[in-house]
Amino acid sequence: MKIAIKTLGCRVNQSESDILAALLKSEDISLVPFEDQADWYIINSCAVTKMSEKKTRQWISRALRNNETSQVILIGCYSPLYTRQFPLPQPRLQVIDSPEKIKKVMEKLNLPWNDSFSEKVIPETKRARVWLKIEDGCDHFCNYCIVPHLRGAVRSEEPEKIIHQAIHLERKGVHEIVLCGINLGRYDFGSNHTTLIELLEELIRATNIVRYRLSSIEPFLIDKKFLDRYFSLIPRVCPHFHIPLQSGSDEVLLKMGRGYTTQFYRELVELIRSYDRNIAISTDIIVGFPGESEKLFTETIEFCQEIGFSRAHVFVYSPRPFTPASQWDKIEGVPFQAKKDREAQLLKIIYNSQIKYYRSFIGKTLSVLVEATTENHVVTGYSDNYIPVRGEGILASDYGRILPIFIQGEQDRILLGKAIQNQYTV
Repeated sequence: MKIAIKTLGCRVNQSESDILAALLKSEDISLVPFEDQADWYIINSCAVTKMSEKKTRQWISRALRNNETSQVILIGCYSPLYTRQFPLPQPRLQVIDSPEKIKKVMEKLNLPWNDSFSEKVIPETKRARVWLKIEDGCDHFCNYCIVPHLRGAVRSEEPEKIIHQAIHLERKGVHEIVLCGINLGRYDFGSNHTTLIELLEELIRATNIVRYRLSSIEPFLIDKKFLDRYFSLIPRVCPHFHIPLQSGSDEVLLKMGRGYTTQFYRELVELIRSYDRNIAISTDIIVGFPGESEKLFTETIEFCQEIGFSRAHVFVYSPRPFTPASQWDKIEGVPFQAKKDREAQLLKIIYNSQIKYYRSFIGKTLSVLVEATTENHVVTGYSDNYIPVRGEGILASDYGRILPIFIQGEQDRILLGKAIQNQYTV
């Protein structure tokens, strides 16, 4: 049997797909590229925007065309929406609308399943950086976000399972693990209430060289006690926080239901930088939220200039079903072209702060995970503070290792440098 897997959307989806791939390989299933002929095509979907839905439907159509006798399985966040949008069953497409998606896929394929499988299996991936899902679900219900409606309440994985997977990933040669979740900072397991920082401490005690990165954490879930313990773990944890902002306007933040103000966010950034002035702080921002006037958008521009993010994902607001904002958009929605114009303006601001941050490391040495090498011994990878780096003097055998790279310049938002010979971080 040949199976192809396509993953869209967030790192949680990628982590789930990696686990599914490992389970399938354990049953001697042949995994093939999605463009190839396969008996089954599995699409792990996203529904965070209308564009995500559109891309998912395109991949469904492509899979059905690839092989006239193949079957397609749709899993992920778009699954419950698809059944509402297209209630009539489509031949050869099977939709799994369940949080137990991996179990249900195995059952669809008539493959053995045991609840202990997911605890024992190690994610199947050839990437140097591995995403490890430790939490699912969200109960914050921001007024624009559909994800809590699709993913359900917060659920945390057992620490023992996570530690088991991390140990085995390290033994396989993985040197960076990204802990991911839908609302990662809400990780809390068991009667003893193991928290995210406690889990990080346990992971570091259980492993020897792996460095850990947090995928994203909400600003209202970070405090000084967390930061005291986090910074004590460096360099085994990365000097990088991805902290969603969503808007630099207090009026918009209140309407979004984010639960904090720009002053709260500003003071948090100042606190984090008091530990390390060079730490990377990246973010997510939505432009064109219903009711966002030019004045309110200007407040976002000015706030981003003040903070100086190392990078940012900028999203054009997309109305999502089940959310209050989708109703507001019908009355006070921002015209599409205005949203695109604001996106372009904000991207220029982010570009400037990103370049300034990157260039501040010229003449310094960064620890870079080797993620690709060329015949000319040129490496590309990401530093611990999540800057893309291209360095010379690396061997192909160094793939997956973390090496010190002396930074000599910057070009097209990539730092350029050379490996420091005979020195290895790990």
